[in-house]
Amino acid sequence: HVAMQFLRYEACGSQAGVEAELTRLLSEGFLNARQVQAVNRRWIGDFFQTELGQRLQKGQGILREFKFSILEEGQTLGERLTGEKLLLQGVVDCCLMEDDGITILDFKTDRIRPGGEAAAAARYAIQVRTYGQALSRIFEKPVKRLLLYFFQTGRLQEVSYTKA
Repeated sequence: HVAMQFLRYEACGSQAGVEAELTRLLSEGFLNARQVQAVNRRWIGDFFQTELGQRLQKGQGILREFKFSILEEGQTLGERLTGEKLLLQGVVDCCLMEDDGITILDFKTDRIRPGGEAAAAARYAIQVRTYGQALSRIFEKPVKRLLLYFFQTGRLQEVSYTKA
């Protein structure tokens, strides 16, 4: 997951490109030798062979590691919080900013079995919906999609989004 923060996506079109990027991250001090050794190169290479990974390699309209803080009405997160103001903070792994809206992508390294993506995504639904609400407010654009990518299985899982 840490490697995905610093990789130059456009350089990751092949396994050799992923390897070269990891070497760069080590030499530039973004990752230490132990971290580089722990990176599952196949998982990263497989991701960049997906349609979404290939879109990210083009580098157009991508925000990475976007940090936000917003003040939100409590009821957007639950009826019991009505009347409360909440400070929401987070870091969005990656999002595609397009004219017709925002696609949010969150990378997950959970140990799950194939077919377990929907159950795992349910655990993250509030988190990614909150990301959607925040980015929609900040950029004044609708949310198109909320996506989780599970490296363990190499699968994308969409989380439904309804504006509160």
